[in-house]
Amino acid sequence: MSISVIKGAPGHYRIGEGVLKEIEFLLFELKIRKIRIISGKKAWNAVQAYLPEKIKELADSNITFVEGHCTLQKAEHISEQLLVDSADAVIGIGGGTALDIAKASAVKAGIKSILIPTVASTCAAWTPLSVFYDENGVFTHYTEFPLANTLVLVEPAIIANAPIQYLRAGIGDTLAKFYEAEALISSFYKNDVLPVWLQVSRFTATICRDVLLKDAEGAIQSASEGKVSEELVRVIEAIIMTGGMVGGFGGKAGRVAGAHSVHNGLTEAKEVKSFLHGELVAYGILVQLDLENKEQELTKLLSYYHKWGLPISLKDLSINPEDQALLGKIIKKATLPQESVHFMDVQITEEGLLAAIKRVENLTYSKVN
Repeated sequence: MSISVIKGAPGHYRIGEGVLKEIEFLLFELKIRKIRIISGKKAWNAVQAYLPEKIKELADSNITFVEGHCTLQKAEHISEQLLVDSADAVIGIGGGTALDIAKASAVKAGIKSILIPTVASTCAAWTPLSVFYDENGVFTHYTEFPLANTLVLVEPAIIANAPIQYLRAGIGDTLAKFYEAEALISSFYKNDVLPVWLQVSRFTATICRDVLLKDAEGAIQSASEGKVSEELVRVIEAIIMTGGMVGGFGGKAGRVAGAHSVHNGLTEAKEVKSFLHGELVAYGILVQLDLENKEQELTKLLSYYHKWGLPISLKDLSINPEDQALLGKIIKKATLPQESVHFMDVQITEEGLLAAIKRVENLTYSKVN
């Protein structure tokens, strides 16, 4: 029997109105005396009104602003600074990029991580891993860390007032949790009885799908008005909490499959630089479903994508589907030997992936026209 490793949750998670006002007490409780804040500038502006004055005063001399992509070089540079400063913890504030840099630098420096998401675009606040890119934004790899994040604090009002594109991306990325987990489980376990930890993972993946299909439209509507609603809170928790639990409990069987490989391939195209991770993954779900011969499920999702404003075609991602050279680059990267698309119980070739992309293009064109 192999050893099971579960990293299902951060050490402490809180969500609710005014939760950031509790941060001073929580730092004291965790015996954290010296902090370094890592944040994007827009995220810092968005969060300031919700923070205690003492934390804002500390930030004057203890903040590092990050921009661009999460790279190994940035994480290394910040971790060195943390060691020089003898920091006890990092407070990461922002979206996936800032949080991934914060986690990676904290782990490398051997200190605690406190994460405050200002958008609900991924489960980055929950998950003890960082996704790395090169300086041009091309995906390189992800690293899973040995310890869970220390503390996650979510103020829904901040997310309600964030650009709506981030929430849409989070919906796309989290919907993939269900479809990719199903593909991985059917490949790795076939007709076996699932171990309990994987049953938990599968159950949370199902929660992700069910909450999104029921509440995503209402959540998008309330966020577009800058309002916190019950639907929005449920969707935020599906994205951040249950989205993170799928991989935290499921490990390799709850992480990435075909949809994320398509995303990785799409990062080769300069045309997609204005799109977020989850928007590319959302398109990848459609291609994965075609690879699995699940056209009925693919067709069902199209109606939801229309309501949510997610991309359903290469044209929606500003890519010309007739650009064979670009498609070749995308497909070559998406089908590299180390890519997760090969974890599926389907034989994947460059020719097969190209055919799937063309079928999705033809199907979505026929549904729109």
